[in-house]
Amino acid sequence: MKGKLAMVITIGVICILLTSVMFLQFKSVQVIEESGVGAMRESELKTEYSLIKEKSDEIKKNLEEFEKSIVEYNSQSTDTQGTLELLRNDIRKANIDIGYTDVKGPGLMITLWDGDYEYVDATDLLFAINELKFAGAEAISINDIRVVNTTSLPEMSTDYIVMDRGRIVSPFTIKVIGDIKYLESVINIKGGLKDFIKNEGKNISYTVENEVYINKYDGLLEINYGK
Repeated sequence: MKGKLAMVITIGVICILLTSVMFLQFKSVQVIEESGVGAMRESELKTEYSLIKEKSDEIKKNLEEFEKSIVEYNSQSTDTQGTLELLRNDIRKANIDIGYTDVKGPGLMITLWDGDYEYVDATDLLFAINELKFAGAEAISINDIRVVNTTSLPEMSTDYIVMDRGRIVSPFTIKVIGDIKYLESVINIKGGLKDFIKNEGKNISYTVENEVYINKYDGLLEINYGK
């Protein structure tokens, strides 16, 4: 009985995590719309539509795989060892999703730095995070601090930005792991990250990397109000 209860609780946690990731991805569509989609040419709109369609299909596929895993749980409910193995795999994936595991994989190294008269600020970094999450980023760090769902970037000074109780300064190096095609598209598309940063009088560059290393989150994820 206790084993079944643990399984149900674990599945519930994973469902919440998956829902949170999807919410962040869909929410960033609004950010892109506000950044100049209305001014795009027809070809650019088609490119953007194609990207959103592909991401939608990918999310649908992830949901189908998740539903399949639930079926596997049910089929393994009488097999203790099989159930434990499924739980270990899902917990391992959940730890990656919430940032508690070091990860490596293909991705980009993006650098943002101040212009002659304008400073890179928290708004710029938040825009970059949202764009990359929309593109399906699996892990992100800024100046080697892992970005998680509770990451905050309050602006305290023009000299530095506070990120999860630590200070980060320009130039800002953003490491991101994910599908390189999608990640590059949200940078280069009209109204995307590159246009946003350059229009503000600031600078951006990036390189494609076969293997990017991102450290785990070393803080404590606190839930103070959720039950």
